[in-house]
Amino acid sequence: MPLTPTGFSPSTSRRRGRGRGRRNTLIVALVVVLLAVGGGVAYWLKSRSDAREADRRVAAVALAYLDAWKTLTTAPAAEEPAAGDPAGGTAGTTAPASAAPAASAAPAAAGQAPAGQARERAGAAVTALSTEGDVPVGALVGLMGDVRDRLSVTGAEFVSGELTRSGSTATVPYTAKLTLAGFAEPLAYAGELALADTGGGQWKVRARPSSVHPSLKPGLRLDRAASTGERGALLDVNGRPLDGSPELAGNLVGRVDPASGLQRVYDARLRPQGGSVVVRTEGNETVETLKTYPSSNGEEIRTTINLDVQRAGEQALGTASRPNGALVAIDTRTGGVLAAVNHPLNGYGRAVRGSYPPGSTFKIVTATAALMSGKPADTTIDCTQTVSVGGREFQNSESEQFGAIPLRTVFAKSCNTAFIRLEQSLPDDALERAARLYGFDGSEPLPIASVGGSFPTPRDAVESASASIGQGRVAASPLQMASVAAAVASGTWHQPFVVGESPRSNPLPTEVLGPLRDFMRAVVTEGTAAGVPMPGDVHGKTGTAEYADGDPPPTHGWFVAYRGDVAVAVVIEDGGFGAESAAPVVSAFYTALDGGQVAGPPPAAG
Repeated sequence: MPLTPTGFSPSTSRRRGRGRGRRNTLIVALVVVLLAVGGGVAYWLKSRSDAREADRRVAAVALAYLDAWKTLTTAPAAEEPAAGDPAGGTAGTTAPASAAPAASAAPAAAGQAPAGQARERAGAAVTALSTEGDVPVGALVGLMGDVRDRLSVTGAEFVSGELTRSGSTATVPYTAKLTLAGFAEPLAYAGELALADTGGGQWKVRARPSSVHPSLKPGLRLDRAASTGERGALLDVNGRPLDGSPELAGNLVGRVDPASGLQRVYDARLRPQGGSVVVRTEGNETVETLKTYPSSNGEEIRTTINLDVQRAGEQALGTASRPNGALVAIDTRTGGVLAAVNHPLNGYGRAVRGSYPPGSTFKIVTATAALMSGKPADTTIDCTQTVSVGGREFQNSESEQFGAIPLRTVFAKSCNTAFIRLEQSLPDDALERAARLYGFDGSEPLPIASVGGSFPTPRDAVESASASIGQGRVAASPLQMASVAAAVASGTWHQPFVVGESPRSNPLPTEVLGPLRDFMRAVVTEGTAAGVPMPGDVHGKTGTAEYADGDPPPTHGWFVAYRGDVAVAVVIEDGGFGAESAAPVVSAFYTALDGGQVAGPPPAAG
């Protein structure tokens, strides 16, 4: 081995060992670094995922909360109770048993939630999504309802903004637009929801008045400052205020406070417009005005009522031989209600809410069914004293019998046994189809509490026989029967209405109109009402309706009629024969319309 300058040669094996050691160290260090970085990245990724999940939960809770709040604010209220006379009649007045609206309302459609149920569900949802804050959760839900009611909120829009979260707390800004009845512009403002993680990633909104509106805190509320305008008036068809008629004010127009009748239905249009939205203390002190709206008077709403016809009806019903009754007059061309009169005046609203068996006035419907089924007007039918159906015996009043007579005479003489035989000769559904044509479907005709006509499908031959003469389970109000007479006059059945126009109508087959009009004229000229002098070309139908068992059974008296453009229905409770009790009232009504003198009521017995 050659010598180096120092005398020794270098060792290559030692250098190689040191190089390998350094490389190993570098590799180990790199692995450690990579493991550390990988663990950090995984931790960062998990933290990021957890943060995104927390944000997602916060956003979902905020959206659900705002949605429930909107429903709580805008969902319709529950149906107002009948107590206190919701149609605007005299509070505390009870209906006689014979006038109870047993068939006044149509059954709710399958799956349809009762009114007000949506509010209850929304309130429960807000409660479930909330946690205690500045106020109890229940107080916050109550505050939301208070804002809705005091401000008369009719619409709401909430839009959430970008959330901010720090650990177990978060905030979600939102913008709100509340549409308020009578105000031209919505109340718009920006608010903020404060949320907290109540454990296990379950986020809830803290109950704070400031979350409903930023100006609210415990002890304060939002309210409306009244407009300086005047409330609008309900007018008759000629523009005259209806509040001058005590009878209409009591049973149709209603009250402002508490709201009832048409005053309640059209309150949003009648109330003065404008005013202010303010913040008030519990002592009713205004501490802040949030928005001011220009004041203006409420709308004047013209109804179909004609005060001249109303007064004629009141005069005529004042001549009735019995204390309780009702009269309704309808414009035959449109279905608009011209008059609604109750006797005694300002008593129970029999005119639009009374429900009675219509008796023989329903024979208008049965005759329609026969004519629609192809029966000619001169069809001969046997009018015997009695007829037996399914083991039950039906008879004519006063034991009348006329033998084989044409349908026109059957109608004019109102022969029960012949009408029952007529119904038996018709297709099974003929009578029900005719009843539906005249609106006998159990629905409420008016936007206030009201009764139309009800025709339950007969369950057997006995019920079909009873229905053909307006007995059994058939029921109708004077309002409904006036619309039936109006339909014959015009050729179209219109659902009665008092504001706007009829919501629905059914044209009658043209082939039935001529015979029906002739039949109704024959009632007055040669039939059951021939003994009652009628002014002018009156077409009518008497009715004597049994409403309870007895020997003889007690009966209400009916007469429905039309003359020109005015149809009328009168029912006299316990009036006996319609020709004796109700027909004279109709005669007095048309006489009063003509400007003639109407005799006063008959002297009291004894």
